[in-house]
Amino acid sequence: MTQPEQAAVTADRTAWGRHLQTPLRQFLRTETGSAAVLLAATIGALVWTNLDAGSYDTLWQTEISLRLGGFSMSQDLHGWVNTGLMTFFFLVIGLEARREFDMGELRERRRFAIPLVAGLGGMIVPVAIFLAVNAGHPSASGWGTAMSTDTAFALGMLAQVVHHGEGQQVGAQRSRRTGCAPTC
Repeated sequence: MTQPEQAAVTADRTAWGRHLQTPLRQFLRTETGSAAVLLAATIGALVWTNLDAGSYDTLWQTEISLRLGGFSMSQDLHGWVNTGLMTFFFLVIGLEARREFDMGELRERRRFAIPLVAGLGGMIVPVAIFLAVNAGHPSASGWGTAMSTDTAFALGMLAQVVHHGEGQQVGAQRSRRTGCAPTC
């Protein structure tokens, strides 16, 4: 490969990124990898809190501060997750939904009804189950976590189902077009 061809191939990546294409990085970039990490973290948290609830609670109460000059923000880890990461999560979901409205499957309004009903059901059913189990307890105020966590798992499962078949089709098309095996 000539130098201009190599520059064209790697122009969209930094030198740092070109040299770090490890199997772990490739795995985490896929929906399968992201869903597996989410599932592993959930199982790990469930095991940890059932083995030693005190240390699990202590972790969530750890104080984390950001300071910049005279400005500072301080919250416990639970607060940072609730206000920061959950906000970011729903921002990404909103951006993905907007992309689907503009360029994806939902740009035709007649295709909108089924995903809308499924989305509302995917939020209402987990919240209803959570509230039924926690009725009359102070923990009932945590219904938002049930809704958002269920959304993350649902997206991971959908990615598994939808992209598995598409990935096989794309790989086969690429191999016919380039003469290269789907692993290229």
